Amino acid sequence: MDIQITNADINAINEGESNFINNKGAKLYQEETYEESIEYYRLAAAMGNAQSISNLGYCYLYGRSIPINVDLAIQYFKIAAKRGVIDAIYKLGDIYSRDKWGKKDTEMAQYYYQKGLDYFNEEYGTWHLYDIEEAIEYPSLFFALARESMPGGIRNTDIVNAYDWLKTAEKGYKILITEGNKYYEESYQNVIKLLDDPIFTDEIIEEFHDRYGYYLEENTDEGEE
Repeated sequence: MDIQITNADINAINEGESNFINNKGAKLYQEETYEESIEYYRLAAAMGNAQSISNLGYCYLYGRSIPINVDLAIQYFKIAAKRGVIDAIYKLGDIYSRDKWGKKDTEMAQYYYQKGLDYFNEEYGTWHLYDIEEAIEYPSLFFALARESMPGGIRNTDIVNAYDWLKTAEKGYKILITEGNKYYEESYQNVIKLLDDPIFTDEIIEEFHDRYGYYLEENTDEGEE
């Protein structure tokens, strides 16, 4: 398709401002204008933007206006993962954890999920996860960690952390959906279903509120209790 490159686009390219090009692609993706979005991702990726490289992985994995190509998606994700893109690292965990993409490898899935968590911890810390502002930027990572840390998951069972991760994912997905990212609706509903699991006893819920009570009170305008 014909892409109408704007003067601002040309200026950004000339100045090496790949984030501007990637963000324009992300906006078009959000608007479900996938063909145009992909071209901006390709431009930004050619400029060295690691996030755009990861975004191209998602386009190939889900067939956003292009044929689905799981093998190619994995290669894009691995390139981005080496450059520390958490969304790419977590998605590799997802690909290897499920039968859906025909690549199931539990050990590889565990490796990438842990690698995603390690990258986050190194960058932002681990104390009081729920009130680490950056945590809500990665709801899918924490949703996956929670899901796989519940009984039947591929990680060691850890109910307390699973609840913390689910609440973090819930908050992050709410924000993304409010911003117009409709494709997170299903993930958000799945988080809500898991939060209703009886394994999360009153004691675990009370412990969460004891841990974050001060933060929850300060953010009542965001819909938290």
